[in-house]
Amino acid sequence: MKYLLDTHVFLWSFLDTKRIKPKALKIIANEENEIFVSPISFWELAVKYQSKKLDLKGINILHLPHIAEEYNFTILSPEPYDYISIGQIPQKENHHDPFDRMLIQQAIRNDLVLISKDEKFPQYEENGLQLLWE
Repeated sequence: MKYLLDTHVFLWSFLDTKRIKPKALKIIANEENEIFVSPISFWELAVKYQSKKLDLKGINILHLPHIAEEYNFTILSPEPYDYISIGQIPQKENHHDPFDRMLIQQAIRNDLVLISKDEKFPQYEENGLQLLWE
């Protein structure tokens, strides 16, 4: 199967695996699955790092794509439609985070199961989002 890691899950995969639910961790570790990381996550992390809202515990932010590759994660190559089709999913009243919405749209467009603990994400299942957090 093919999965897309939410930004926090990507970070936890190398900083704090104890925060990932066992089923999700097993899926991530299974070499038969293809695990994707979106460049949107790198952008989000860079913004949070620059604003001092993120502690990478001594890891150089410029090494994050290399870490993804070391873990055999595939960096998703977004297409222009991934960006402009964000309007195809409704903006929920309680959820305006553009990084999250892009990840949701990329998961839907690319038929990927999004691995996330975000409690606001299940409301997008009615729009075609496949979600996993167990």
